[in-house]
Amino acid sequence: MAFPVISSDYCAPYAINLQINTKTGFTYDANNACRFYIEDKLFTLHKRRVLCDNQGNPIVTLYKKRMTLHGRCQVFRGYKSKDFSQLLFSVKRSSMIPSGMVNLEVFLANNQRESACDFRVNV
Repeated sequence: MAFPVISSDYCAPYAINLQINTKTGFTYDANNACRFYIEDKLFTLHKRRVLCDNQGNPIVTLYKKRMTLHGRCQVFRGYKSKDFSQLLFSVKRSSMIPSGMVNLEVFLANNQRESACDFRVNV
C-alpha cells in the first residue's frame, strides 16, 4: 500500500529520476526542468535547511541534530517549523562507517520507539 508522506501534490504514478546539484541546491528531472531547491544551501547556525518546490513554496524543513553518531536529521512539515506535531519523519545513517554507498534508515513520526525503521533508502 502506498501513501504520501509529505503531500500527494509531489506524487507521480511513475518513477521520476532526479539529479541534485549539490553546489546550487537545485534538483532537476530528466528534461532538465527544476523540480525542487534547497533554500539554505549549507546547514545554518541552527542546522536547518528548507526544501521548496519549483514555485518557491516551502515543503519541509530539515534539522540536522547535533552531536549524533549516525548523522540524524528530523524533517518537519512547513517553513522553518520545529513543532513536533508537524514532524513527518527522522532519518539516520544505518552505518557509522563512511563508505561509497550511503544507507539511510527512515522512521515515520508515529514510530517513536524506532525499534525498526519504516523503510530504507540506498544512495
